[in-house]
Amino acid sequence: MKRNRNIILLLLLACAQMIMAQHVLTGTVMDKVFNEPLVGANVYVANASNRSLGGSIADVNGNYRLSIPDQKDLSIVFSFIGYKTQTIKYTGQKVINVTLDEEGMALETVEVTAKKIERNSMGQSAREMISATQKLTLGGLETAPVTSVTEALQGAMANVDILTGADPGSGSSIRIRGTASLNASNEPLFVVDGVPLPVDISDDFSFASANSDDYGSLLNISPADIESIEVLKDAAATAVWGSKGANGVLIIKTKRGSKGRLQFNFNTKYEFSKERSGIPMLNANQYISMIQDAVYNTVSDLGSSAAKSQEYLKLLYNTKEIGFDPDWQYFDEYNQNTNWLDEITQTGFISDNSFSVSGGGDKANYRLSLGYLNQEGTTIGTGYERFNASFNTDYRFSDKLDIALQYSFTRGVTDANYVDDTDELKKASIRGHALTKMPNMSPYVIGANGQRTGEYFTPYESFGMTFSNDKVYNPVAMANEAQNRTIATNSRMTFVLHAKPFKSLDYFGTVGFNGQFTKINRFLPQSVTGVAYEHESSALNYDIGKDLLYLTTENRLVYNQSINDNHKLLLSGIFQTSDQTTSTYSSRSANTASSGITSPIAGSTTAKGGSGKTINRDMGLTLNGQYIFKEKYMFNAGYRWEASSAMDASGRWGGFPTFGVAWHLGDEEFIQRLGFISLIKLRYSWGQSGNAPTGTSPYIGKFSAVTPGYGDMSAVKPESPDLTHLKYETITSNNIGVDVGLFSDRITFAVELYTKVTDDMLQKKIKVPSSTGLSTVAWYNSGKMENRGWEFNIDVAAVRTTDWGFNFGFNISQNKNKVLELPENQSDETYTFGNKKYAYRVLMGDPLGSFYGYRYKGVYQNVEQTYAVDKSGQQIMDINGAPVVVKNGDQKVYPGDAKYEDVNGDGVIDENDIVYLGNSNPTLTGGLNFTLRYKKLSLVAAFHGRAGQKVINESRINMENMYGKNNQSVAVLRRWRSEGDDTDIPRALYDKGYNYLGSDRFVEDASFLRLKTITLKYQFPEKWMRPLGINKLEIYATGYDLFVWTKYTGQDPEINLKNPEDGSAAQVAIDSNNTPKAMRFAFGLNLRF
Repeated sequence: MKRNRNIILLLLLACAQMIMAQHVLTGTVMDKVFNEPLVGANVYVANASNRSLGGSIADVNGNYRLSIPDQKDLSIVFSFIGYKTQTIKYTGQKVINVTLDEEGMALETVEVTAKKIERNSMGQSAREMISATQKLTLGGLETAPVTSVTEALQGAMANVDILTGADPGSGSSIRIRGTASLNASNEPLFVVDGVPLPVDISDDFSFASANSDDYGSLLNISPADIESIEVLKDAAATAVWGSKGANGVLIIKTKRGSKGRLQFNFNTKYEFSKERSGIPMLNANQYISMIQDAVYNTVSDLGSSAAKSQEYLKLLYNTKEIGFDPDWQYFDEYNQNTNWLDEITQTGFISDNSFSVSGGGDKANYRLSLGYLNQEGTTIGTGYERFNASFNTDYRFSDKLDIALQYSFTRGVTDANYVDDTDELKKASIRGHALTKMPNMSPYVIGANGQRTGEYFTPYESFGMTFSNDKVYNPVAMANEAQNRTIATNSRMTFVLHAKPFKSLDYFGTVGFNGQFTKINRFLPQSVTGVAYEHESSALNYDIGKDLLYLTTENRLVYNQSINDNHKLLLSGIFQTSDQTTSTYSSRSANTASSGITSPIAGSTTAKGGSGKTINRDMGLTLNGQYIFKEKYMFNAGYRWEASSAMDASGRWGGFPTFGVAWHLGDEEFIQRLGFISLIKLRYSWGQSGNAPTGTSPYIGKFSAVTPGYGDMSAVKPESPDLTHLKYETITSNNIGVDVGLFSDRITFAVELYTKVTDDMLQKKIKVPSSTGLSTVAWYNSGKMENRGWEFNIDVAAVRTTDWGFNFGFNISQNKNKVLELPENQSDETYTFGNKKYAYRVLMGDPLGSFYGYRYKGVYQNVEQTYAVDKSGQQIMDINGAPVVVKNGDQKVYPGDAKYEDVNGDGVIDENDIVYLGNSNPTLTGGLNFTLRYKKLSLVAAFHGRAGQKVINESRINMENMYGKNNQSVAVLRRWRSEGDDTDIPRALYDKGYNYLGSDRFVEDASFLRLKTITLKYQFPEKWMRPLGINKLEIYATGYDLFVWTKYTGQDPEINLKNPEDGSAAQVAIDSNNTPKAMRFAFGLNLRF
């Protein structure tokens, strides 16, 4: 018992000593202006590392009581949201009373930026960077809002060539410094808040992943949440991201909270869009006249006694669709004058709203944002709906430890016009079908009163054509009733820990999780096709799903040490891993009851189904060192090791070095004496990066079944071998740059010269001799290609006064592509002679995207002109001494037929007369922007341009061929009819002739300069807003795509790249009548309070 009393006594004495070792501080926290208590004010004691050792909260009277530990170098910190923080050195005081000032209202005429120096992943500041980079701040998007990241980037950065679609939620094509690969990815890597997005498009299960992985859904990020975008162009800049960044990197930094009072932002915009006048088409009477003309010319060529002639004459005189028979039950439906394009277009509409709240104090900052966008396209049945939410917070435990957490959720619903991956519907857009639909036909059943009913007119057979054989359908029913809906849900979470164990050493640990869940449903009802219920195309339903889970980690050490004023050492080591799991499924079924029933077993006929799961893993280690002498002379070297699960074990690891030097010439005394030069920086960098093949474990060989087997036994045979010697496709970059600033950086410009050489190009599905027992090799390293070019960008603050301001920026760039070495086993193009067809070849010395065809020479005016001549100009005679008539293919030409250059002079136009016609790479790309301000009124404009791109105008081919039953444009009213007609358009023929071979007749220069946006905005004066508690109120009106200067005859010169139908690897620009960019008018306001 006595022992227990002693123990209790000792404990009481210890507690008393602890209490005596601590001091108690009391006081009040008051508002300085109104001398009122600040209830809930935070008071805490911090050590020398600014780490909190304890805290207290002010009560309703502003009083606080704080225990002070027995330590040295302590400070007392007083903070409250919306008030300036005060820090007071603790020297043993018993009472500290403080009054806090409110944070000043933001100055609307001056933008104040933080003094903190931003550094990249390798710890380099902008001054210390040696590589080619360019940064875009998106603050101005509040008054020229866009719906996607790519729309914001278009025309804003040198040699970042972006082509965007016009339909809501459509994808984009992005090229940074040209196309570097034939078969590997050419798209850049997107990195959001330090975490790369999964951009690999797997080819393992193309049916299930079709249309689900384009940039429209991938970049489902609200531009309102983005603070800045930085582009990394050369190998020295992209090295830290490895092979995924071989084609350039776009670093997206989202907005975060900042210290200060609670702040609310609300932005709203309403927008209307209207397409320009479309291509004028033949009316009903003109269409029937053209069909009659075509049949008459064909019968005249063949002779009336020919079997085909009798068939054509029957079509001409006995077809009710183009005849006149009032007793026919469909007479009214085929005696209309329908503008089918008008029937499927509408006035588009966008409603875009976003709200955010942000704030913070000494320890923590936060930002929460919500957004909702609803868009209806100008083509009926197209739309896009996006809901987004994001939250991020930063918490600083001390000067040596802080964390950041970011979470975002986006749900996008895209409604597009129906496409079918299994037949001709994939090749022709609904707009193209509407333009060429016979105009005398009605989209709806005509009632007894002569007016349209609500029932679609979709006969099983129309003018001898059916959906099954000719893929004809009712475009109006297609737009209104068919469904092609993609629901893309994206959840992204990032956690970053930053520790500073020593003054010169920083550690960053990052974990990123990205979940993308995509659901696609397509439905094609009978009202569109008119097929019978039992038909395999009746009520088609596609159900497609794709789930992608992407986990990334990064551990980064940065050592930044200055040795006196002359020497600085910057070392970094980065280890990264990524794990991507993709699960897919798909089904195609017929006879589905409705679009809402997506299950393939719900009373429908299942035609096809499949599922798959793939796992891709990557890891990489980057070491980089930089030495800086006198803050002017910089030397950098680095090395990247990486491994990919797409490579065989023997070649899984690849190494890629980088090197660079820079000289701040502007800091030299002889330059500074000039007075007006604020910056001259000379840069050179060299580096390598790699490209890995796409897909999961593509190096593993494949076997296929032997049908019917070997005797009575099942058997297999090798199809492709294991790839044990596959290497990374290597891209070697050289970059020379100069950055210049004049007159205190009121004028800044940069010039870049670069080359990119791709070695060991990845060739896909290379054919091998059958004697090997194999058919193809999945991937093979062979070939060499070069991109070289230059860039120039300038920003000028021309006028900067209290009342007036004028800034402008301009960028222009050129990239030239050339194939230096042809790949081994490169087979000739699969070109076969025929109408509409071009040849797509990969030839040494020519750029990728080149196409070849015939030189069009107009129309044969008379019989004499149809006689063949040899290369010397002498007429060719047959063995009887009679002149030889030119043949287009196997058919003799007649007056009025298309005339092509006979290159080899043999009197026959065939594949031997093909010549180079052009390529789809632009010669120049660029952009221009300016801001003109007078007091609170501003005018802002942005232009985007491309020059030198050649486009195959397939829409003209379809609308000027006069070959079948499709409607044509009014251009064919100038067609040749008789000798002496001064025209370049051949005569009409029906199912005969070669009057629309792939030639330069349909190749056009698609150069353009587009006024992307022009905005007039007004900011209300502060003295009006402050009494209302409003920090900022701004209203604006914006016009989008109001003017386009071009000689291109199609609806829109901005033509995206796509793969030709012959399976060629090189993408080309083919105008297939996609939706043109409409004129858009927006009105909105920005409110901050």
